[in-house]
Amino acid sequence: MRYFKIFLPVILVFMMLTAGATPNKVASNDFNACDDNGVHINLSDSQCIYIDTPLDHGTSMDDSINLFVRKFPARGEHQGEIWLIAGGPGESGASFYADIDFFRRTFPNYDVMVPDHRGTGYSSKLCMPEETLDSPDGLALAAEEWGTCFQKLYSNLKSANSFSQRNAAHDLDKLITTLGSNNKTLIYGVSYGTSLVLEYTKLATTNVDGIILDSLTPASSDNLNGLSYRSQTTDRVGKALLDRCAADTKCSLGTRADETYRALLKEIDDGAEMPGLNLVPDGNLRQFLGLLLDVPKARNQIPNIIRALSTKDPAAKTLIKDVIESTEAYWGKILQFKQSTSSIPLSAIISGSEFNSRPDLTAEIIASENAELGFTSPLSGLLSNNQFPLYQSPKNLPLPSNMPPLLILQGTFDSKTPYDAAVERATNLRVHGSVEILTLIDAPHAAYVASQDCLAKPLLLFANNPKAVVSQTCTPAEVSVGFQ
Repeated sequence: MRYFKIFLPVILVFMMLTAGATPNKVASNDFNACDDNGVHINLSDSQCIYIDTPLDHGTSMDDSINLFVRKFPARGEHQGEIWLIAGGPGESGASFYADIDFFRRTFPNYDVMVPDHRGTGYSSKLCMPEETLDSPDGLALAAEEWGTCFQKLYSNLKSANSFSQRNAAHDLDKLITTLGSNNKTLIYGVSYGTSLVLEYTKLATTNVDGIILDSLTPASSDNLNGLSYRSQTTDRVGKALLDRCAADTKCSLGTRADETYRALLKEIDDGAEMPGLNLVPDGNLRQFLGLLLDVPKARNQIPNIIRALSTKDPAAKTLIKDVIESTEAYWGKILQFKQSTSSIPLSAIISGSEFNSRPDLTAEIIASENAELGFTSPLSGLLSNNQFPLYQSPKNLPLPSNMPPLLILQGTFDSKTPYDAAVERATNLRVHGSVEILTLIDAPHAAYVASQDCLAKPLLLFANNPKAVVSQTCTPAEVSVGFQ
């Protein structure tokens, strides 16, 4: 978002990892079959490459790092490449692997190119070997590795501070220039990836035919919708859900849904015990329900959870247990690759340096604010008392006067990158070129995960002619808000 992107909060709460081999580094500029193609059928024909890039673009530093790129070859007649840019910061390209067949069907004549941002996945990491597969917890940091990781970061601040969004944008420019076929080029960015892609457009040396922005981040000047106010954004979506509940005769909470929930929170804050509350991660109901807003079916169970806890119904235990299991299954398909592990150091450094409009934010301030909210996010808390080495955000670059056609995919129930903020930013972007919005009714963050039925036709049309797509509205079948 960090901008942290869609999955970091869930990763922190519901971490799920499986085995897999690391692709060997390739010395040439040619793609080769990946060594981990046998791990999952979706990777079976993928090709891999490592590309050297400067540690700090535009400086005299001689150091370089490696960028990992996985290619999924076009299934039809080759017309060009589409680059999938993951969110975060901190997420690797593996967040697309579970849904890669959707992209290959939708863009059949394009090679699907999936890079790992610097500092993520199989690209060079901030802390090595602590964030490599050969370390005790693989790409994640084990408890005993945090000390040596911090030691490395602070002993070489120039290196640590080179893992910035600006340098990542230069990386993308080099990858497209080096690995592109000089045919059509499309870019698809998600969450923080939308910010990174827009940064890339400011310095690109290559021509791009079209850009798709999935879950557009607020403008840097839009502080109230930014990362430091993420819990407030989450709360607005949660309250909208309860308002829908109050207007629906099938909803278990009735017409006073919000009041019932507020009364429940007061009981919990006063130390009341009730069946099932011990199953809520960290006993933090506000954060637990806030995280469920990203999972459509789990989201629809929020009123039932509130009612069961409010009435001290023993059935709350089973209900909460089932919701946790379904949420783990929902994200599990994305987190099944070892490469999926997010880099917390990278998330903390970029988020704290470039996306924190309240640098004096403390845990006490966040706790005070969250006490007034019904639904919260863990992301704001990761900004407070940030102990990682931060850098001064670089001077903002102007957007080009003539940008390639933009298509924005935005859910109206997005609890991370608000719909209204995306619409406002789209209005400002229209000064620079064609901008259309696909409004996804009731959809949460990251359209490609749960709204594929609404995306297929517009994206295929965009692939053939980016200027042919017009703004429209669609209600994805799997994200409808409903109660029983």
